[in-house]
Amino acid sequence: MVKHRDNYGRLLCYVYKAGDQENSNVRIVQEGWSPYFVKYGRSRLYHRQFVEAEVEAQFKGLAIWNPATNAGGNRRDYTTLIPWWYLRDSVAEDYRYFGIKAGVLSVRLDYDRLVEAAKNGNQVTVFCDLQSGINQWTGNGALIYAGSKFQKFNLWIPDKNSAVSQTILRLIEIRYAKSGRGYVYVSGTPSLYPPNADGKPQITIADAKQLADFPSGE
Repeated sequence: MVKHRDNYGRLLCYVYKAGDQENSNVRIVQEGWSPYFVKYGRSRLYHRQFVEAEVEAQFKGLAIWNPATNAGGNRRDYTTLIPWWYLRDSVAEDYRYFGIKAGVLSVRLDYDRLVEAAKNGNQVTVFCDLQSGINQWTGNGALIYAGSKFQKFNLWIPDKNSAVSQTILRLIEIRYAKSGRGYVYVSGTPSLYPPNADGKPQITIADAKQLADFPSGE
């Protein structure tokens, strides 16, 4: 019940009608009411079924794939979004197959281990999402929320005007934030901020090499 929740605490599940083997999630995609949403990683059980369901809805022009459905109203540009989602999905798949084996921590799944590393001063590599980019300018530094509401984890970039920090900030904005890949492997020694029992884990980024597209050793 912990592993299968998202960053907002919502339980992620597949829905079946009582006495029926039909996967309602797949059916919704097949009928065109939703795209196959892989922004945060693909289905580990029904990936092929979801892809085939989406293809069917697209060539039949059903619901959201029918230009007339949302005529005159708000609609999402799936021709732009879907390729971006699949980029992120490929990164998530790399983490599943390589990152976990390399001992990389997930903010959501390994949060207790991340907090413990911060308490003990142990170096770690963390797989996190920088999609939102810089969240707050504090004093002379930049703060990035790399966790979630329930698993708070920050990246701190000091002295934003230094040449090193400018390089780091530029890399984040160009490669990882907004419509970039989002996901990144962050290495460093976490600490608690504020430095007390209620502090949250935080890694200071002082070198662009602390950010990587692949886990160390891959």
